[in-house]
Amino acid sequence: MRFAFFVPQVHFLADADCRIRPIRLPCGFSEPNISPLRTVDSMFTILRSPLIFLSCVVLCVGCNGGKDSSDGKPKLQTAPLAITVVDDVDLAERIKLEISARLEETIEVENVKREIFWNQERPARDIVIYPPAMMGELIQRDWIVPVPSATLASEEVAQDDIVQAIRQKEIRWGDKTYALPLGSPVLMLMVRTDLMKQFNLEIPTTWQEYATAVETIHGSDLLKSSETLGAATIEPLEAAYLPNLFLARSAAYVKHNDNLSTYFDYTDGKARLSSPGFVRAAEELTSIAKTIPGEFSTLSPQASAQAFLAGKSVMAIGWLNSSTLVPDTVSPDIAFAPIPGSAEIYQTQGNTWVPRQGPPVSVALLSTSGMVGSVSKVSGQTVHAAEVLATLTGTELAALISPASRRTTLYRTSSLSMADAWLPKGLPGGALRQYASVSTKQLQSTETLSSLRIAQRKQYEEALSETLRKLMTSESPNAEAALKEVSEAWDAISEKKGMAQHTDAFRRSQGSGATPF
Repeated sequence: MRFAFFVPQVHFLADADCRIRPIRLPCGFSEPNISPLRTVDSMFTILRSPLIFLSCVVLCVGCNGGKDSSDGKPKLQTAPLAITVVDDVDLAERIKLEISARLEETIEVENVKREIFWNQERPARDIVIYPPAMMGELIQRDWIVPVPSATLASEEVAQDDIVQAIRQKEIRWGDKTYALPLGSPVLMLMVRTDLMKQFNLEIPTTWQEYATAVETIHGSDLLKSSETLGAATIEPLEAAYLPNLFLARSAAYVKHNDNLSTYFDYTDGKARLSSPGFVRAAEELTSIAKTIPGEFSTLSPQASAQAFLAGKSVMAIGWLNSSTLVPDTVSPDIAFAPIPGSAEIYQTQGNTWVPRQGPPVSVALLSTSGMVGSVSKVSGQTVHAAEVLATLTGTELAALISPASRRTTLYRTSSLSMADAWLPKGLPGGALRQYASVSTKQLQSTETLSSLRIAQRKQYEEALSETLRKLMTSESPNAEAALKEVSEAWDAISEKKGMAQHTDAFRRSQGSGATPF
């Protein structure tokens, strides 16, 4: 708002900042036909009016109070933050709900199908929440940036509260932290202890013990005489998850301190699927798959667990989440344990199998599911976006937001007492506590292996899945020959993007730097 008054020859203008400055009329304009004395007299007459005088004072005070900042500089207006959630409607809705209830700002949240997300030229959002296996592709496309160090050091993130495997591997790429977690489940072994006792069988700790238990139960009359039991064991054999099941079975054979080369050679990036550790895992998987009836041969990890809880098998491999269906008839004699491991490892240098030191070791495979969040490269508010992401994944909201997704599990040690938020209703109390404890223990272990997280991951998995399906249905399977063909297919995929770039990406995906040693 502006107002003006006149003094002969020179006129004064009070602008929006209440600064009175002289102005001269442009050429061709004449002064108002008011004498100087009358002008001044009229001005004082106006100012003697209490109402008008007060209005002028308020106007000036209001102008001063309306400055955008104490230093007189205008405050920049920023656009509202925007969040993209990749293919998880329930999680997106829960994030919207918690933001509206807890944050004093407008934040846009949208759910986007994975195919649509990848077809974008670049995501025009500030925060991206996605499955952790997508990280390598996002980094190669230069779509996300590392989490600011100040955010990582904040009390809200509380890094030491995040389970070790996720903190040190899943949210990192090389030596940089690119994401904050919302939880990632690992495969679990589920057992009917009452039925195992009928055969004097203990919960298996190695894949050999597991195979023996399956063979014993499958060859007995138990399945024939039961009205509900249909299989000695059920595993997640669906085509999309089959490569991860195979890698999870291989992990205990190929992951150890003396071997950095797991899926690929650490020095030249060549595929190593035809090495003895993977061949043994393929042979064992093929043998077990032949005992699983067709009705259970295409299940996901969650569906495998549901079938087990419904009494369809003596054992199962899978995981639970808050949406898992638990029937009223669930047996009280269920137990959860880490997936079987190995009492021996294959040493590449000596080209031989050697015993592990100590008891058998179970190696959990990370990032086959789950959700993490990163700051987008195009965000103009990197620090603020990271702070909001820290709030959504931090200690206060962990048990409120993460359980909404079917892909997640508890990921903070402080959340152990709230584990029921991630687990299904109807699970016996003792079993619930055991599941949460075993899951957390696996995620706290140093014995873990990251799944495929590099770019072109889907192409690698599709080639492997096709070969494994053929192997499981073959009358005379040759695992070594089949995996050699897959290795050649993997090398062809790697060479298309360049072996140097591929090798570097593989090293970083496993938590190492640009050099192998």
